[in-house]
Amino acid sequence: MNNETNSGSRSSHDIEGQRNRSAIDESGPSVSHEGTNRRQFLLTAGTLLVSGALAGCTETLGNGSGEDGGNESVDEWLANADNYDGSIEEPDGDMVTVEVGPDVNEMVFEPAAIQIRPGTTVRWEWIGNGSHNVVATDGLFDSGGVEQRATFEHTFDTVGTTRYYCDPHRRAGMKGVVIVDEHEGAAATENERSG
Repeated sequence: MNNETNSGSRSSHDIEGQRNRSAIDESGPSVSHEGTNRRQFLLTAGTLLVSGALAGCTETLGNGSGEDGGNESVDEWLANADNYDGSIEEPDGDMVTVEVGPDVNEMVFEPAAIQIRPGTTVRWEWIGNGSHNVVATDGLFDSGGVEQRATFEHTFDTVGTTRYYCDPHRRAGMKGVVIVDEHEGAAATENERSG
């Protein structure tokens, strides 16, 4: 008899097959191997989906993978920035401007890397028509959602290196670095350090 028919008569082969597909769990109820496999599949698939979602959330939290810039040198962090040539600009003054998406290339911060003294304010000024934001990998600052023709300022009081990016264009290489150092000419040595 075909197992799909509902005739009520079952061969000994059918009964033995039913016994083989069922098991008594110590907790009591009968569990079908077929159902267990489906449950295992669904559990595994769900776990993978949740794991993938959480992995995406940790990217900017300093997870040690280098993806957040925490373990990378300035050169490594800016390796795919279109306008970075290995040089670090050292502008003077208490206020320094970094252009965001200038008309020449919408996917860059200009300059890509700067060295300033503690107490200096960096002003990011949206120049082109693109929609951008400015986010520090270490959580030091975040300009908020993407905007056009905006400005954002942050005053750097502590010595150190801050890597930042434009959230929607990070993978396209829209990244920058601010090095805060009390000594002039330290940019060359900082470029070789990881942070």
